[in-house]
Amino acid sequence: MEWRFKNEDKIIEIGKNFCVAPPWHNTDKIKITLASGKSFGTGVHETTVSCIEIMETLDLKGKSVLDIGIGSGILSIVASKLGANRIVGFDIEKFAIEECIKNASLSNTKNIECFVSNTPKSIKGQFDVVLANIFEDIIISMKDDIARLTKTGGYALFSGVIIEENFMVQRVFERLGFKLLKNVFLNDYTTLLFQKGD
Repeated sequence: MEWRFKNEDKIIEIGKNFCVAPPWHNTDKIKITLASGKSFGTGVHETTVSCIEIMETLDLKGKSVLDIGIGSGILSIVASKLGANRIVGFDIEKFAIEECIKNASLSNTKNIECFVSNTPKSIKGQFDVVLANIFEDIIISMKDDIARLTKTGGYALFSGVIIEENFMVQRVFERLGFKLLKNVFLNDYTTLLFQKGD
């Protein structure tokens, strides 16, 4: 199959260190290559950019990461490039998983495990970082599993939260023992970084 690529005619720089570019573009940035597809996560949406900018501030070397709603796989690929050694993700759509696997290969990333599911209930163990760039109602519906799967002292990074529901998400996770570390207001959405307490 011949693959086309997202943003074929340009390099899109994200944060301090990353860019999205097709294979034939040379760049000094850490390159992510995404095949053209239907999954969310092209590198241009404000929620994706905000998540990557915050991920760059975390020490992910040797850490474990869970990506809820993995989409194109862009956040998992970034986590791998930042040194995470175990990355697990799932998505409700089969095509997203197929595209994530392809994008991980195109981006020379080998440690992402992803599968089709609409719930994290079957996932065992705990993670240093839980990512979810999805709508706030889905995040809240999974709140107990997110709390179960996040290590004490670990982080939960959410985006896709509409501005009007920002403080509701904050209250829900504070009740579960998370502390809000950062709250970034974007044009239409917010990005929230929490740390799980004792």
